[in-house]
Amino acid sequence: MLDLDTPVELVADGLAGLRVFVGYAGWGPGQLEDEVAEGSWYVVPGHIGDVFALDPAELRRDVLRRQPGSLAWVSTRPVDPSQN
Repeated sequence: MLDLDTPVELVADGLAGLRVFVGYAGWGPGQLEDEVAEGSWYVVPGHIGDVFALDPAELRRDVLRRQPGSLAWVSTRPVDPSQN
């Protein structure tokens, strides 16, 4: 267990590769399930390597690229549709 007040210099080596995901999603009860059911999300198998991917900025593209059929093509689209 790590005390959040521990000086970074003492734990830096043990934190290499650590990722923290924070934010507010704001989903209401059942909202995510409804969005998955309507096809608003791509639900695909994950690989253990995804968790430790060296370049998280490319993770979306890499995961989509290994999917079968037309879903692999989606990996070539920009994340921001206005850039298309």
